[in-house]
Amino acid sequence: MNVEKQILYFSRLAKLGVSKEILTTLPELAEAMFTSTRHCRALLKELSNAGWIEWTPKVGRNQRSHLFLNYSLEGMKAELSKQLIREGSYEKALNLIDNDQELFGRLLKSTSGTQQHQGRLHVQLTYNRQFSTLVPHIPQRNSERFLLRQVYSCLTRCDELGHIQPDLAHHWSYDEQKLVWRFHLRPYLRFHDGSDINSAVVVELFQQLRKSAVYKQELSHIKEMRAINPLCIELELSESDPGLAGLLSQIKYSIQPSIQDSKARKVVGSGMFKVAEHSPQQLTLQAFDDYHGFRALTESITIWQVVEQSSQVFGDTVLQAGRGKQTSTLCSNYLSVDGGKSESESEQRSSIEDGCLLTIVNSRAQLSLSQRKFLGQLISTDRLLQQVASTTDKVEAVPAYNLLPDWLGMLQIQDCVESLPKRLTIGTFEHKALKKCAPIITELLERVGVTCTTRVYSFEEFHQRASDNTLSEDLLLTSMNLDENRPISAFYWMWSNPIIHQSLPVQDATWLKGRLTEIRSEKPITRYLKELEPIASALITSGWVIPMFHHRQTLRFEGVLKNVAMNTWGWPVLQDIWSDESQAS
Repeated sequence: MNVEKQILYFSRLAKLGVSKEILTTLPELAEAMFTSTRHCRALLKELSNAGWIEWTPKVGRNQRSHLFLNYSLEGMKAELSKQLIREGSYEKALNLIDNDQELFGRLLKSTSGTQQHQGRLHVQLTYNRQFSTLVPHIPQRNSERFLLRQVYSCLTRCDELGHIQPDLAHHWSYDEQKLVWRFHLRPYLRFHDGSDINSAVVVELFQQLRKSAVYKQELSHIKEMRAINPLCIELELSESDPGLAGLLSQIKYSIQPSIQDSKARKVVGSGMFKVAEHSPQQLTLQAFDDYHGFRALTESITIWQVVEQSSQVFGDTVLQAGRGKQTSTLCSNYLSVDGGKSESESEQRSSIEDGCLLTIVNSRAQLSLSQRKFLGQLISTDRLLQQVASTTDKVEAVPAYNLLPDWLGMLQIQDCVESLPKRLTIGTFEHKALKKCAPIITELLERVGVTCTTRVYSFEEFHQRASDNTLSEDLLLTSMNLDENRPISAFYWMWSNPIIHQSLPVQDATWLKGRLTEIRSEKPITRYLKELEPIASALITSGWVIPMFHHRQTLRFEGVLKNVAMNTWGWPVLQDIWSDESQAS
């Protein structure tokens, strides 16, 4: 008998009562189930074998049989839906619970983790918001950048120390006299749609990117781009750049067939996973068989969008698995892997996120140096977190005294009191922590007679306005997030970040560009972070940048994913997830 008919007959039994002993006879049950006594007997046996009911028949005159329903009708549907979800039959599961999205979300969380189907490993996760289109040539949030790394490859890779490693290109060379770079592609490379990756495709892509405002500054020193042969790309420069191979390791230089539509859901990449489905409800990644490196152990990853309940934990970037006490996040990435395990089985990874949340003082506010320093005292990291602690149950953020946690902390001598404008405006984008910081800053400034108004943009509009030089708010709340190529990420955040460059006065912006140009021309990538530290410190002491705090990233899974590392973005290393089939749920 199919499940739908089983549920129909069970629903008729449920009218007699749930979770209590029912004394009845077979004819009475047959009447309640609208069937014959013979069929009723078979149905009761079937439902009992399935574990839905407990049926103890009695024989003889005046003997009443014992019936006990183990589930309510709603509970039974939920249990069946869980099983369908585990089998990957998501639409059937949703239909079974009458398209109840809230219940569906809870079931997704409780069934998340790993599943084995025909020896192949499938991972199911939940996340608290929709993902934007996975294209690399537009500004992206932290979690999208992580996913872009899964879907695309670059010509090169760069590790956290600044060492360049092969990716699509297996070798490269730089002629310091002629200022010419050459990159040699691996043979037989394929995009996810089966088309060839060759030098002509890569050169055409870079030519397209060079015309975009997002790339103009970074590529302005490239005079010529040539395809020497199908597997060799040549880039001729107008000025020295011994770190160009590192530049091309950035996510924004991921190799795609051409610039893809920023609203497209089905994108074509070149990485270890391809996008099988991308809808507002879910993102499914499938391992790419023709990937040029080691194939992912994980066959597929499905990430469902499930809205999380708000909580009273501040600054904790949590990727959670399990039914332990929920600690929420005020950041952009909240992942859940809930396998229904007990809290005692929990595994946890935790680290301080590279980068920070920060306030940038817009030069259009026309604040003097002494005013900016006084403002920095009023909304310093210590005062912000002290204020947060008075309004939330738990603070899971670390004070930021510089842009990176391991850079020298810049402390202020609190000896200046300056008059500030009666009104200041605050601009930020849709980001939980930043939106919570805005009213805290407002409250701190109100204590000295400054009234603040806040405007919250979408992530896309905020960055577009910065690129167009039209962010007019006096205080701009934003974030600095680094990728795994730490030195390159930090350098080009300072070099290309439109929010900084549109906010600095011309003289300071020119100074910043000059210092960065010197570093790019003269220093190896392994020296970038050391050279950048005093520049960041200068921006802070001059009052243009006010660090707020560093996030604490936490990855929890209640015995579902074991021995899985956490990467720079605070996500599990998806391609290395593995579970023995004999232990799979």
